[in-house]
Amino acid sequence: MISNYKCFIDIRFSGGDIQFDVSSDTQLFSFKSGIGFVAIPHFFSTLSSLYKGEISEAKLDCHGNFDYYIFSLDGTNLVIEHISHYPDGKFKYQFKLKEYIEAIDTEFQKYLQQLEKEGILPLKTQEFAHPLGDDVLNAFYDFSSLLNR
Repeated sequence: MISNYKCFIDIRFSGGDIQFDVSSDTQLFSFKSGIGFVAIPHFFSTLSSLYKGEISEAKLDCHGNFDYYIFSLDGTNLVIEHISHYPDGKFKYQFKLKEYIEAIDTEFQKYLQQLEKEGILPLKTQEFAHPLGDDVLNAFYDFSSLLNR
């Protein structure tokens, strides 16, 4: 089945801010956080645990501000609530969980391949807190293996 979900990934190497955008025909959700080396593994781990049925709900913080996200399951759907510190700052999204994960997996694979072509990856040395250090990449490979089982 071909999904209409699209994904865009932006990782700032200086500062570590990250943004994962996933869109469907009707909505766009942006997961944004600072401290990428913490946020990315937590993001992947949460999605993996939801997909495997180990949890039904999880809270993810936006490092760098007071926003947070609540990821939960409703059958095969991923429901995301973004609680913002702005007035009227509660936003709700719903995606098919498997298609959401597939969109992120596909785009992150492409992103890593592009960084390899540019000579950015593999990292020459493991810098502490790099948003694409070994811990982050290992979290992605564990996440990605879900779809290949």
